[in-house]
Amino acid sequence: MQKSYTKNYLKIYLWQGVSLVLNFLSMFVVIPYLTSDPTTYGIYTVCISFSIFLAYADLGFMSAGQKFAAESFAKGDRDEEIKIIGFTNFILLLFLILFSIIFVYLSTQPELLVKDLKTIEQKHVASSLLLLLAIFTPTTLLQRLLQMIFGVRMEDFIIQRTNTIGSIIRILSVLWFFRDGNYNIIGYFSFAQVVNLIAALITLQVARVKYDYDFKKLFLSISFNKIIFRKIKGLAFASLFVTISWILYYELDTVAIGKLLGASDVAIYAIGLTILAFFRSILGILFSPFNVRFNHFVGNGEEENLKSFYLQIVSIFAPIVMFPMIAIAIFAKPLVITWVGEDYCDSVPIVQYLVFCNFFAFITYPTNFILLAKERQKELYFISTILPVVFWTGIVITIGIWGVKSFAIFKFIAFLFSALVLFKLMIGYLKINLLESLKIIFSPLFLPILFLTLTSFVVRQYMPVEKSKVYLLVVVGVIGVLILASFIILYLTSLKWRIQLNKIIKGFGIKKFQKSN
Repeated sequence: MQKSYTKNYLKIYLWQGVSLVLNFLSMFVVIPYLTSDPTTYGIYTVCISFSIFLAYADLGFMSAGQKFAAESFAKGDRDEEIKIIGFTNFILLLFLILFSIIFVYLSTQPELLVKDLKTIEQKHVASSLLLLLAIFTPTTLLQRLLQMIFGVRMEDFIIQRTNTIGSIIRILSVLWFFRDGNYNIIGYFSFAQVVNLIAALITLQVARVKYDYDFKKLFLSISFNKIIFRKIKGLAFASLFVTISWILYYELDTVAIGKLLGASDVAIYAIGLTILAFFRSILGILFSPFNVRFNHFVGNGEEENLKSFYLQIVSIFAPIVMFPMIAIAIFAKPLVITWVGEDYCDSVPIVQYLVFCNFFAFITYPTNFILLAKERQKELYFISTILPVVFWTGIVITIGIWGVKSFAIFKFIAFLFSALVLFKLMIGYLKINLLESLKIIFSPLFLPILFLTLTSFVVRQYMPVEKSKVYLLVVVGVIGVLILASFIILYLTSLKWRIQLNKIIKGFGIKKFQKSN
């Protein structure tokens, strides 16, 4: 196993940068085409929201398996790695088959999923999208298998390169499927699924050649393995509980809104959800390499290096997470209106609440990784219980008062509760007190955040509020300039952050984090 992963980190982040640009293009090019028919877009959002369940079809065994596969890779035991990957993908395969059957059934009865399907065309759209989900579920198996193989080697950038080409093709395809007088959302979705499948097959071939990977042995290992099951079942069941909690918290809101309030409210909510999903995907990409690296440290028994690396990640990523979210929340109104138009004005407060659902992601992501790496199952169960209980209790109480807005408000409140618990666990693990944590993590951010907040409120008054690609670029450009200015202020005013940034630029060093300014 490599001793240094500097080049891997840099390559991952290079392709993350490309992915970030493409995600922006997808949001600001594709979404306006889709939202041109709000009712159909609402139906599309409800149906496609079901595809997210495919990401959880392994019932937690995949995340547990990745931990142990990474440890096996760190020890140089490829046979054990293959057995673990094979077993976890067997569990995934079983449930993908089950989901395919469910999707096929729902495609024959789409009104069970979406309220008020009034026309034959609307029913056709819903049925076709659900049937396509069923047909292309095998792609998920290939994607997850590849994520494990490349992920444990911290070479996710290889998958990202292939997916980047696929993303460009999908973005360009909207010019065909949504040209003048044509709104072919079924054709667009089916084409996107074919592109995803081809990208996965190409990446599979890359893995076979690059690693001389024995895929015959791997595919034969896709079966039940009692020894592997006993090894990972404790963490897997904890991950399963986390998975169920995550589905209840993150993935059922559009389904519930579609059933209780209708497709129009789904469309209003979906704008905020699109921005939330954008941040989630970016944050997942940013933090995922560190999850694997934590497992490497645990596998090799490097406890002090793990603590130092963990604290560095939290400190460095605090401004990277917080600055963009503050700016987008303040500029939500001009951003939404220039993006999708005045029909979506009600989406503005929803965007603001949902953006802040990841405000403390620099704490929640790495701390959850630590809990998984250290197999702290009780804490995982507790945190996973908080999210859905607070979320759905709040909705039941307030949906009659606030309507669709209650989903956004209590998604944020539930996140805030869990973030506070994870913050307490973080300072406990690092053996630092509250004041030390505030000094290390938050004190360098005071001046940049003050500048960003005050300047954003002033500049927002002069932003255009009319749907236009040019105006949208103006708003996004202003947001980008203010965020960049905040980082410059941080760099100039915080010696601690400057030192740590220079360490990362030179090689993601893991020397002990300096607590003094």
